[in-house]
Amino acid sequence: MNRKLLITAPMHYSQRLLKAFERYKDRVDVLHIPMVESTFDNTGEQMRELRDNLDKYDFVIPLSRKAIESMHFHWHNRKELGSARFLAIGKDNDRMRELMGIEPPFVSTEPSPMGIAKELERRDMARGKRMAVVGPAFKGMEEPRTVPDFLDELERLGAKTKRFGAYLNMPTELRLRKKAYELIKNKDLTGIAFTSGSEVVAFSDGLKEVYGKDAHHLLGELTLCYLGPYTAKQANLIGLKTDIVSTCFNSFDDFTAYLAENEKRGWLTDKTCRT
Repeated sequence: MNRKLLITAPMHYSQRLLKAFERYKDRVDVLHIPMVESTFDNTGEQMRELRDNLDKYDFVIPLSRKAIESMHFHWHNRKELGSARFLAIGKDNDRMRELMGIEPPFVSTEPSPMGIAKELERRDMARGKRMAVVGPAFKGMEEPRTVPDFLDELERLGAKTKRFGAYLNMPTELRLRKKAYELIKNKDLTGIAFTSGSEVVAFSDGLKEVYGKDAHHLLGELTLCYLGPYTAKQANLIGLKTDIVSTCFNSFDDFTAYLAENEKRGWLTDKTCRT
């Protein structure tokens, strides 16, 4: 009997994650119920401000594919991107090249915002630099710590930062999230895979709203899996257990392969991080 895994990724990238699980379809049934939805609404003013002032910044750092797509959406008629250099995360650089023809000065080894900060520090490229950080704004939920921690680290390195909301993250309607909670209550799942701190926060908020403040106890028999240490860190901050934390997180193929490694946890065998 196949194990049942819930993924909570937003619609805009869930298809890539589902495709990554295809290699294991003979062993795991993947269900998708998004915890977060995103929109470009109400972010145009900030993106236009950045577009019109690019020359004020030494680096522009989009923190997700969605941020890159927002730049493309709002700047598609702009041919000249000024003197700023652009730094994206991991394979998001491929999307930046594809949509905007931008070549980053480097790609950090660790595919995370903190990975970019570490590489800037190693190269002594942060102190005194002006940096535009392009990422999500939030509505109806507490912001995960990923972006604030990154901004704090850049400031520690001596950079001058300004944040721009490229898109708006908000929880999906509670009636949709309730479908996931009913599966948990009925013991119809083996595990849950989270790919971002936003998913973790929205999932936990809804679970507590439906079943009360101590609702995390309902997750005791489930295996909770996290894409990378920063997603897991957010889970720890709000009191969720962390059973499997992928140390390979450059892509969704990495994540699914890492889950496959954890046979003893009830998952699927492969110990290689893909590049």
